Amino acid sequence: MSMIAALRRLSDSDLSHLQQKPELVADYLAEVPLDGFGPFADLDIDKAWHAIHFLLTGTAWDGEPPLNFLAIGGTEIGDDLGYGPARGLAASQVRELATALDALPADILLERFNPAAFTAADIYPDIWDRSPEDDDTRGYVERYYDELRTFVLDAGTKGEALLISIT
Repeated sequence: MSMIAALRRLSDSDLSHLQQKPELVADYLAEVPLDGFGPFADLDIDKAWHAIHFLLTGTAWDGEPPLNFLAIGGTEIGDDLGYGPARGLAASQVRELATALDALPADILLERFNPAAFTAADIYPDIWDRSPEDDDTRGYVERYYDELRTFVLDAGTKGEALLISIT
């Protein structure tokens, strides 16, 4: 089974609604129509989430806020979705995260890209020992980081919250 990370931009009021009624989280993420929820935007960052977390924090599973948001950041909401419950970041936390990511364009973040360090830290997925001729793991991480960074910066500008899930 794959560990895929997805993020959803939503209003603070929708995040609060989910925190008050955590039993709605799975349906909300599955896009089951629910009364009272507004529009949202989604981003799937595939399996690159763990490498991005490692590049942002220097750790496999820890790190300091706001850069630890992919693996452990935010407030847990609802039941286990496969690899833990969804986690929410309020709009104020997203603005702080956006400020931090704004200072880390891909070219700077990827100066830390080290496949041997990923392998040693057991960073998911287990692809880091592939040769560049066989696979472009750096390009894979860079593409998803660029998408993620743009998504979070836009959320920060618009005053949106985030819901993060790994399934």
